[in-house]
Amino acid sequence: MHLTKNRLSILVGIIALTTVTRLDSVMAPSIVKIQQAFPHADPTQVESIASIGDVASMIASFIFGFILTKITYKKAAVIGLTLLAAGGLLPIFIHQSVGQLIFFALIVGFGSGAITTVLPSLSAASYQGERRSNQFGFNVALEDGFAMVWIVLGGFLANISWVHNYYVYGITIVALILAWLFVPDTHPTDTNSQQTSHTSRNHWTLIISLIVISMLVEILVAVMSNKMAIYLHQYQIGGPSTSGQALLFVRAASIVAGILISLYRKTFGNYLLAAGFGAIVVGASLFIFFHAFWSSALGAFLIGTGGSVTLITVPFLLSNLASAKVYPIVMGTFSALTSLGFAFSAWFFKFTAPLFNQDTLIGTFEAMIALSAVIAIFLVVTNLQKRASRLETEA
Repeated sequence: MHLTKNRLSILVGIIALTTVTRLDSVMAPSIVKIQQAFPHADPTQVESIASIGDVASMIASFIFGFILTKITYKKAAVIGLTLLAAGGLLPIFIHQSVGQLIFFALIVGFGSGAITTVLPSLSAASYQGERRSNQFGFNVALEDGFAMVWIVLGGFLANISWVHNYYVYGITIVALILAWLFVPDTHPTDTNSQQTSHTSRNHWTLIISLIVISMLVEILVAVMSNKMAIYLHQYQIGGPSTSGQALLFVRAASIVAGILISLYRKTFGNYLLAAGFGAIVVGASLFIFFHAFWSSALGAFLIGTGGSVTLITVPFLLSNLASAKVYPIVMGTFSALTSLGFAFSAWFFKFTAPLFNQDTLIGTFEAMIALSAVIAIFLVVTNLQKRASRLETEA
């Protein structure tokens, strides 16, 4: 009974963290309004208000991976949420220049990076086996579900005043109180001290391979944000609003995958990661051979499914490959490199798409198919997931 109550308390803390992980999405719809408020500001600087946090998050994820080996989950969560609250709420009172807004966006990014490092480490420490896998899926489903809420809410508030978007960060105060009450004040090694000597070893070849694969899948999925509007316009399918609707299917895929990850695991077993990249191949093919909204939406859903399956499964496998003390560092590196993959995506396809087709838009999808197929074949030939899962069973 005490164990069940303790698990429930930790779950409340985890939900509090997942609620605000993607809170920075609330600012994206207000960029046009901010540009109008500062007409003489460099448009690139204004746009960076919505994107520079990703850079800060990448740096913070890596740093907090090391910090979390020295402090408790609660302290790390409180630090991250305090940064998030400060960066999100201070612009309500201080917003005289774009430079100030960029500075606060950096603080928000550092806070988000800290939380995205604490969250998987706490989930891995609190649950075992299939329950742990389901928890990783639950986290992703909640993160993307709330991201959709913040984007819609941000669009509504931006029509009133772009300053109003920052009021949404008030939710971080609630999350901070819940984290203080329910996130355990323990070190990673405290929670996992009962691990066997087998699990204390770190299988670095598998760990590095899985992290690199995660970075590559982020490169593959992130390009959809840049290409969807161009694709729909080029084939006269729809405008910006239609693009937004189609991109929602990427988010929806993450939510579905998060909820059904247990079913996916049972269906595909040790070939789940390969199947995920197979879904990306099929999704990208739909964009090449069919030019309609239904095929764009279905393609986006399949590509989103491939990405989310990987980003749910890999942290779970890493939690079984790395020792308790090293896992925060591993997940900090994972978060940093997946963020790098997201940021690097547009540049990657800028240079690879022309190698496949003179029409760089179609070349992008052909490059996606080629890279995804290579990774899928690599996963099948090397039995990478099976080898990592075998260690999970032995642990």
